[in-house]
Amino acid sequence: MDNIRNREVLYAVLLQTLSENNDGLFIYSAYDSINEQYTFPEQWYREIPKGTAYELLKDMGYPDWSDIPQEKLVELVKTEPQWQNQLRWTRLQLREDGYLDISAPRGTWRLTPAGFQAAKNFKIDSLKPDERKIVQSRTQNKRSKENASENNISRRDKLFSVLENLTTSMPLTDLELLADIARTIRARSITEG
Repeated sequence: MDNIRNREVLYAVLLQTLSENNDGLFIYSAYDSINEQYTFPEQWYREIPKGTAYELLKDMGYPDWSDIPQEKLVELVKTEPQWQNQLRWTRLQLREDGYLDISAPRGTWRLTPAGFQAAKNFKIDSLKPDERKIVQSRTQNKRSKENASENNISRRDKLFSVLENLTTSMPLTDLELLADIARTIRARSITEG
């Protein structure tokens, strides 16, 4: 599995995933959907530094982040799974190919009519056998997902459910405080990453 071309596989995965969502998907919903439906090689799940974290690590005395054990890396800086980083690069390729709608709201990935056609006509035969296994893992994951009852709800949906329950019983002042905290976290994540 060492010869797997990450971007070619993720190209097929992203096309397939977005083709099932006419209105597009918000970036984190796309991550959740792909993570739930596909099984990637173990090394793709390796956490890598996010954004400016590479420079922070160098400032801390770590010239090569890949030498840092996973647990330590996650403690030191903001990280993300490698496949998510590669997926964003793949999204740029889809955009260059004219398959992503550039008029979609910020943070939403939506196919153009040409993108839907490309997804429909995509030939899995162009992938190597190991690469095809990854793209086809979706079918197996989807079946096991359909067989699960309570576990059928994504983490994001569970979080929204909990948040809805909390906010419907909160006083307005607490809701305003929660909104301020969310804005601060969002602003910080934009400036950091």
